[in-house]
Formats: sequence, C-alpha cells, structure tokens
Amino acid sequence: MAYLIHQLLSESAAQYPDKEAIAFQGDTITYADLDVESNKLAHSLLGVGIERGDRVGIYMNRGIVSIVGVFGILKAGAIYVPIDPLCPPGRLSYIIIKCKIASLITSQDKLKNIEQVFPDKPPVESIVVMDGLDSGSGSLCSSNLIDWQEARKGARGDAPCTDTIGSDLAYILFTSGSTGSPKGVMLSHLNSLTFVNSAHDFFQITTADRLSNICPLHFDMSVFDLFVAVKAGATVVIIPETIVVFPVKLAEVIAKNKISVWNSVPSALSLLATYKNLDSHDLSSLRLVLFAGELFPLKYLRRIREAVPGARFCNMYGQTEANSSTYYWVEQLPADAKASLPIGRSLPNFEVFVLDEDGNQITEPGQEGELYVRASSVASGYWGEVEKTEKSFVKNPLRAELDEKVYKTGDLAQLDSDGNYMFSGRKDHMIKSRGYRIEIGEIETVLCDQPEIKNAVVVPIPDGLIGNRLLVIIVPLVPGKIEKQDILQYCSQQLPKYMIPEIVEFRDYLPATSSGKIDRKKLSSEIVEYYSNIGGG
Repeated sequence: MAYLIHQLLSESAAQYPDKEAIAFQGDTITYADLDVESNKLAHSLLGVGIERGDRVGIYMNRGIVSIVGVFGILKAGAIYVPIDPLCPPGRLSYIIIKCKIASLITSQDKLKNIEQVFPDKPPVESIVVMDGLDSGSGSLCSSNLIDWQEARKGARGDAPCTDTIGSDLAYILFTSGSTGSPKGVMLSHLNSLTFVNSAHDFFQITTADRLSNICPLHFDMSVFDLFVAVKAGATVVIIPETIVVFPVKLAEVIAKNKISVWNSVPSALSLLATYKNLDSHDLSSLRLVLFAGELFPLKYLRRIREAVPGARFCNMYGQTEANSSTYYWVEQLPADAKASLPIGRSLPNFEVFVLDEDGNQITEPGQEGELYVRASSVASGYWGEVEKTEKSFVKNPLRAELDEKVYKTGDLAQLDSDGNYMFSGRKDHMIKSRGYRIEIGEIETVLCDQPEIKNAVVVPIPDGLIGNRLLVIIVPLVPGKIEKQDILQYCSQQLPKYMIPEIVEFRDYLPATSSGKIDRKKLSSEIVEYYSNIGGG
C-alpha cells in the first residue's frame, strides 16, 4: 500500500506494465515506460543537487513529458510546483522567487519567457528542457540548461532511494490571493493520498477506465485525473487546450478515445451542450461525469444528460486547500430552471460542518453559516504566509480536545430538507470564472498599483457558460489620460488570462455607503441589471 503519492505509479507499473498510462494526440506511454522515464528524471535531478524538500517548478504545456516531470520530481524527494504555462511574466517571476525554485522543468518554447523575466540568469540551479535544446535556444547560461533528450540516454532507470515521508510536501498549487499576490497551497503526500484513495474507491475507478484530463496541472482537479487514474492502472487521456473551446472537437475526442470518466468544470460541459449535433457522436463510453468548481446551469446539464443517458452525473464541491470534500449524485433535476444543485454530503474520510456567527453548529434546514472541512486531506497552509495560514486553518471548534486543524472555507452554506448542503455564497469577494477561483481583491490591488489609476472596482456579471464575466470600473487620476487598451495591456503583464477583465468602464467617482466605503452592492445591482437587459449576462 502506497504511503507516498508517486508510489502509486510503481505499484501500477508492476501490475500493468504494458497498459497504456497516458494518451496525448496520438502518442502513448505505458506504465512500465512512464515508471522508468520518471526514474531517469529523478536520478538526473538528484545528480544536479536537488534534495528532499526542494521546490521544482513545472512550466510547460500539458503532455506526456509534463507527467514524466511530475513523477520524476516526486521520486527525487522534491515538491512539484506547477506554473500556469500562460501566466504573465510578473506571476512567473513571483512564484519562482517566492518558492525559491531550485530547478525548472520546461520546454524550448518557454525558454524565451524565462529569459524575458530573468535577462541575466534565472535564480534557479538548473533548467531541464524536456523536448531538448537546439542551437537557437537562447542566451541563458549554458551550464544552467540540461538537454533532457540527451541526458536521459545515460540516466539510470531504477527507482532512486530517498528518505521522503508522508508528511513531506508533494506539491504547491498557487491560487488567487486577495492582497494582490497568489497564495501557494501546500499539500503533503498524506493530504493527497487521503483524497485519491477515497475518490478511487468511492467512484470505483478500474483499470478499464479512460479518464479525461482537461484541467492544467496548476488546477487542483488535475490531482483526480492523474493520481486516481494511476492508482487504478487506468488510462489518462490528455485533452489539449486548443480543443477545449470547440464543442465539436470535444465531442469527437470523447468518442474517438472512448473516455469513460469525465472530470471538468461545468463551463466545459456547458460549451459541449451548445453543440447542436451532439447526438451525432457516440458518447456511450461515458459512465461517469464529474463536475466541480462552479454552478452548472440546469439547461445545459439537462442537455448533456439527455445526450448521455447511460452515465451517472455527480456534482463535486471542494477547495484546493482540502481537495473535493462533498458530492451530490444528480438523479433528477429541479423543476425550477433557476434553482441550484446541492453540493451534497461528505465524501468518505471527510467531515464537513457549518457554524453560525456564534460558533453553533447548524443542523436544521434554512439556517446559514460558514462551512468547515475536517480531513487528513486538509493542507498545512500557505507557503510563506503565516498570517493567512492562521486565519484559514484553525483549531477544530467542535473538538477542542483534538490536536488538529480544520479548514475555514469562507463559503456560506445551509442544509436542505433532505440533509444535503446547499452553497449560498461567499463571506468575501471571491468568485468563480471558468472554474478558477478568483479573488477580486487581487485584480483591484494590481490595477490600483498603476500610477494613472485612482481607484478600481471589479464587478462580476453572472454568465451561464463560464460562471462569471469580469467588468472593471476605473476612476482615473486624470480623466482621458488612460484608455481601455492601456488597462488591458497592463493586466496582461500582471495577471493570468482568466483574471483579465473583459469589460472596462471609466467613471469620475464611485458610489459610497454612509460610512464612506465603496457601495459594491449598488454597483453590482445596477451593472448586472443593465447587462441582463441588453443580453450581456
């Protein structure tokens, strides 16, 4: 029984050596080869000085070699830190410096981005270029670069020995932060295995399954795609980013690859539901459809269920800080088209509870409070953020005698008459868009750092396909001196693509409450109403 997350690969490689582990755009790799290739990478990382607990970044597009990177890092006793391959220079620099990244696993096409951010020399000990180097690979210090296609030829293929233990960190996932900088959620091998083992058993994933991977490595849902599949000896089918936005191609890839387990944010499924000829594709291989991260508009969910009548649908709820913690089997849809699905009940080995403002546990329907998660999957905190960690990871308020921390989610919830939890909002200004968690405060902080901007307020506009669209109201320091294009260009240098506002408005002032604070409620009400009336929501 594995006690480290990467040992799941070694176990499946021993049981299913010739089984297809990863499939990507016509290429495949077996479990035996994935095991050997990741062993080789681990030995190479150890050979250049990587030690237990070092942070190693993965900065490249998804593919077979990126998965080799994940397991190679873990087998070296290090912590993998996935970096959004589309992130702006400011965020790339922030994560590398914040985590003190020791080595980077990357690809040729990303070298120019690294060079742009660090024109002299990156503050890392080594850069492993997984698809090899050519003569035009850039002016980065040559001793800093490792051509993996050459290095792997002489690398050892046996499993390296390290002194990693279950409480060691396995990965750090960066999410949006309210103060203008992303937060690095620290997950240990034990945290991850708690969720992986529970999900594997609960959803009965087997070696016959073929799981979709539509979520990038820096997105917490990828943990299910990758590690649950590897535990079962199943096949992971990586779906390229270029396909995700085209519903016809999504339908084709499901049918062609005979995907049996789908896992994504609802917006991807909503897009698929808009495809008029969906019934012309054979989607009968799907037996399980999991969705999480945002509300699923019922009109789109109904369409997908009609197209795949043989599949079971499950609404998952969770956070990066605790992995998925509740589930709700969708047996029938509410009659009210505007209703929301419950987030359901606790998964096995998880406990969720709701407390009111006085700290009393809510056990009756209709009462609202903040939701807490108790499980071995709960993260140890945020990398280098003691104050934020202490605020969100607190002593169990219901079991003071236990020496344990629970995660204080900031989500508001209540029970329905069937004993299911219903999500009812947030205590702060966090929203979801395209499945990503976005702290509005991070966008506003970044914008207000721009010298020509006096104030900025972000207003989310509900959207059935992606959850929320982002509108920003700018109060310029000097009217007319800064334009929409300036705002968008500035954001593209500081924020990931999914956090860049789509709509920019300029005003001379913002409405205020009697206490002098920005009247966000009034702003939101008038903007949402306006865009609903013109069909923009």
